[in-house]
Amino acid sequence: MTITEHLLVKKYLAAVARESAGLSPERRNELLADLEEHIAVTLAEDSASGDDEIRAVLARLGDPRTIAATALGEELPAPQVSRGRTLALLGLLAVTGPLTVFAPVLGLPALIGAIWWLWTAPQWHNRHKAIGTAAALVPLLFLVSQWVVPAGTLNFGLGAFTPVLLAVPALPAAAGVYLLWAARRPA
Repeated sequence: MTITEHLLVKKYLAAVARESAGLSPERRNELLADLEEHIAVTLAEDSASGDDEIRAVLARLGDPRTIAATALGEELPAPQVSRGRTLALLGLLAVTGPLTVFAPVLGLPALIGAIWWLWTAPQWHNRHKAIGTAAALVPLLFLVSQWVVPAGTLNFGLGAFTPVLLAVPALPAAAGVYLLWAARRPA
């Protein structure tokens, strides 16, 4: 058993973890790792192994509430995300597909606005934003491909073209559902 696995040290770190519940998980884990390392070094330097010596080292570190309050004061508050704005963005993203395919004059500005709004929204990681952007651009790429590929060169027939014509505009809506799921997941 290492000295940081001592019951007093575990209780101390658990108290700091409990008091710092308002921190982001990454910051709280970093704080606890730093504290554990500091405790281990201090206990080794002081050759502390008994309960009284360990209590003295922990007392010098300070009260767990004070440590947590200091860490909470240093962390920037998380940006507030409005549920209405999130749903409005996802609604705009969902309509960009049909608009881009069937009314490009309206769809292109809506698509540009939805992608800009998506990348400025704080509730998603860049990975989620990239997936949403890629799905939103598929109808535009489909539309461009219809202008580039001369008519009749791809002879799939109407039976193969109809499902594609229905699926392509639905991709931004599917991206919206994915982003809604990603926004609800804990970080």
